Amino acid sequence: MKKLIFILMVGSLFAHDVDDDFLKWKRYFRGGLIQSENNGLGVGTYFRLKRSTKFTFKDLRLFAHWISDDDTYFKLRYKDSYKFIKFDNLYKFTVVSFDRNEKIGLNIRSHGSSGVGIFLLDYSSGHINSEISFSYDIMDHLNNNWKSSYLKLGGFWDYELAFMESKLECEALYQISDAKVNDNLSRIEILFELFFPINKNLTLISGYEREHFFHKSSGYSIFFSIGYKSPLNLKL
Repeated sequence: MKKLIFILMVGSLFAHDVDDDFLKWKRYFRGGLIQSENNGLGVGTYFRLKRSTKFTFKDLRLFAHWISDDDTYFKLRYKDSYKFIKFDNLYKFTVVSFDRNEKIGLNIRSHGSSGVGIFLLDYSSGHINSEISFSYDIMDHLNNNWKSSYLKLGGFWDYELAFMESKLECEALYQISDAKVNDNLSRIEILFELFFPINKNLTLISGYEREHFFHKSSGYSIFFSIGYKSPLNLKL
């Protein structure tokens, strides 16, 4: 089942789009140092493939952090969204992800969500958008198949200057069904990054990642890395 979902994700990323005149591909790579909440040190990598047109956006990301005290973090996420033609500040999206986060005792979790978003502010130096969706988790495939559902709210801010870029992603998940009795998995997920360009392709990146559960143990990590990005001349 997991292999089938992954094939569908990749197939969707390479699907044909009618907006070929506006089609843009970009790829991103990173490598750097990670520090966890309990001062464990390790290394991290990141890969991203983005395909965008005037009305569509397809994004595949892979995060991997290896830390000396076994606080490893792994996440594979695919997002597919498209704008409404007559109301192009509104868009519909779906997200599928798989992650492992030993900082919070998580083995393997699958997550899916579907909802709508709106660009609240779009200006020359960046944009702010917000999302609302219905989401679900299957928390631990290795030990059980308990499923939880959530109402998810998200806020996203991208800002760009000549010497620096910043990105803030904040998502709040409010649990509306129980996985187990007295087990509330409501949480906030935060990702904050600062980008300092070295040249056209290379960038110094510092960031902070946190998954904060209201009723369970939480964990965060800080990372410093060198990133590489470049366009791809694909017409798929």
